[in-house]
Amino acid sequence: MKKFCWCIICMAVLLAGCGKEETPSVWESENFLSIDADGETKSYIAEIWDTGITPERQPLSNSFVLTEDFLYYVDKTEGSPTEIGGVSLWEQSQPLKQIIQLKDGYIEAVTLAEETGGERFLLLAGMEETGVPFLAAYTREGSPLWKRPYERESREQMAIDLAQGGDGGFFALCAEQLLIFDPEGVYQGAISCPGECYIDICAVPAGDVYVTYRDGQRAQPVLAAVGFRECRLEGELSIPGSGRLGPGSEGNLLFLDNGNLYSFSPQKQRGEKLTELAPHDLTEEQIQAMAAASTGEVRLVSWEILSYDKPIQMARLKETTGERATEDGKQILTWLVAGIKPVDADQIVAAFNRQSRDYRVVIEQVSLAGLQYSSGATQFDIQEGIYMCLNTRLLAAESADLISFTACEDMERYLTRGYLEDLTPYIARSEQIKREDYLEQALECYASGDALYSITPVFYVETLMGRASDLGEQPGWTVEELLDWLEQHPDAVTKEGMTRENVLDFCLRGTLDAYLDRDAGTCDFEGEEFQKLMERIGGLTTDSAAHWEDWSKQLEEKKPVLEQNVIGGFSSCNAWENLYGEPLVYKGYPSLDGTPCYFLEGDGLGILSRSGCKEGAYAFWEYDLQSRSQGGDHYYTQKEAYADSLARAADEQYAYTKDGKMMYRKQSEIQAENGEEEEELEWFSQMSDEQREKQLPLLEYARIDTLENQKIRNMIGEEASGYFAGAKDLADTCRIIQSKVSLFLAENR
Repeated sequence: MKKFCWCIICMAVLLAGCGKEETPSVWESENFLSIDADGETKSYIAEIWDTGITPERQPLSNSFVLTEDFLYYVDKTEGSPTEIGGVSLWEQSQPLKQIIQLKDGYIEAVTLAEETGGERFLLLAGMEETGVPFLAAYTREGSPLWKRPYERESREQMAIDLAQGGDGGFFALCAEQLLIFDPEGVYQGAISCPGECYIDICAVPAGDVYVTYRDGQRAQPVLAAVGFRECRLEGELSIPGSGRLGPGSEGNLLFLDNGNLYSFSPQKQRGEKLTELAPHDLTEEQIQAMAAASTGEVRLVSWEILSYDKPIQMARLKETTGERATEDGKQILTWLVAGIKPVDADQIVAAFNRQSRDYRVVIEQVSLAGLQYSSGATQFDIQEGIYMCLNTRLLAAESADLISFTACEDMERYLTRGYLEDLTPYIARSEQIKREDYLEQALECYASGDALYSITPVFYVETLMGRASDLGEQPGWTVEELLDWLEQHPDAVTKEGMTRENVLDFCLRGTLDAYLDRDAGTCDFEGEEFQKLMERIGGLTTDSAAHWEDWSKQLEEKKPVLEQNVIGGFSSCNAWENLYGEPLVYKGYPSLDGTPCYFLEGDGLGILSRSGCKEGAYAFWEYDLQSRSQGGDHYYTQKEAYADSLARAADEQYAYTKDGKMMYRKQSEIQAENGEEEEELEWFSQMSDEQREKQLPLLEYARIDTLENQKIRNMIGEEASGYFAGAKDLADTCRIIQSKVSLFLAENR
């Protein structure tokens, strides 16, 4: 198969660089900021506390403003007047203070500005109820000073952040324009974004103002200085990171990249790495604002934006002399992760480190740099390359403690080298984890005999699927039935392209054992049955073009479709049927008797057998499993969580209001006496009874697509491509396949 997304984790790895040409490192290319990324970092100790702010909705990037002694925030709770509140950075027990409440209008952004005489005030950008934008000044106590209306191109062009320049002028950053105002707040003009959109704006203590924007071509954002009088950007420079900035000391800027905090001088175009965030239980994704104080401290505002009930935390990093502080006495555990970190890994590590008295986990990302794949690379090739990168790391350095699996078949790769620790004795002693509480089908993915090497928190089911009107309502089919359908529908499409190699792979996934005698270590690929299969597939007329980019168009044109997909939650069926516009069938891959053939997939975490602290590694393994086995809309491996997820999907309904917003409710909380629904909304279930009945058999008929099967199919596909292209005859092709698979079986008995 040439292009197929097994699950979210595999997609993340692909985005990290697999299958792409190698590009220069951002630290080496001439077009990027020069930073000594490998130099010694400074030593810091972190003081972190709860500010007492628990927003009710997600703030925008301009929601927090840091000063020497105060944290301002904008509360934009929908349905309430926008407010500016604040909390002291020094008197941590002080209550929140409401400073400004705008009942008639809306506050878009806020910053702290300074008058010529040195008096500081709050500068607001907002919009009147009539839709007229304004710039306004208030004292730090909330008393109004002045207000200036101005015109802008569209109502949607809202200010996302503000800054003041060294000459006293003001700048309002919008997505596509940088608005300029004189020291009196009078509008002077705008600088259109030279790229896709602006990202951030930052004024440094020296008075210079810088913006970042996404240029639409390179992965890194671009930094530029703002020329107030010239009304233009200058000194453009590509920088790493997301483009989020903070004011540093001595005219420098702060930015985050790959879990590290950096400081750099735009004038010198050089910078330095200050510290890693992970040892301080901080994560890059949660940092909402940052600034350096005159004392040399770095202040960071941390908040998990996807959990609205989480409090906002304040972190103060104080530089220390000598070695990095290790006075907490915790033992360090290393977690190896290939490429991009798994979803929520940083948050789980930070939470574990806060509650654990004995251990501290540090994530080590194993680079995938240098992997090269042709456009015809299979998913098997990609997984093999990822394994080689991790294996090289394990052989080149002292062993780590934990390792992530991007797919359950990875276990077989590591197990053959003796890298993995059997978890059975640890689970037997655990008061939290009981093996019988987990779905056995999912456990089989990570078991070998009586040994168990991991448990995936959530699982996914891989299947062929399509419209019931095209494929029939009954799941499952034989190879003959699949080929009959393709002959009757030569215009059928699939995202990967209906190549003959892909069709052969579909046919072999559930029927490979028909050609193998694993106990005897023999195979039969020169026999009549396999040759008939090859001839029939070779004679098909199919649409071999890939349709990743125009899939929606294919659906609109009502072409027969056979989609290869991964299902991972009980609301999935509803979402896919909404996309297709009619009921679907999870047909599965062909089998010998027509029973549906689905494949169970999932990521996982294992303990390395050479770990120097296996008890600590298990403590984190157990914490990670429990943390990721609750609360969402997934197929959970834990039986109770699986049942709860099913119940939530059956209970939840959604509707669209007149202005296009989505509303949610639970059927179990609806009272019969409510009468007519507000606005007479039409409510839809996240999962109907019919959709539930389609999904329950997925787990019942799911099996493991073993690494051995993948390797054999990969060998067969490589040789079959020559026959399908007309470069080889059938007899020679089958003879070579027979020879290669026979040798493989003999070597792996």
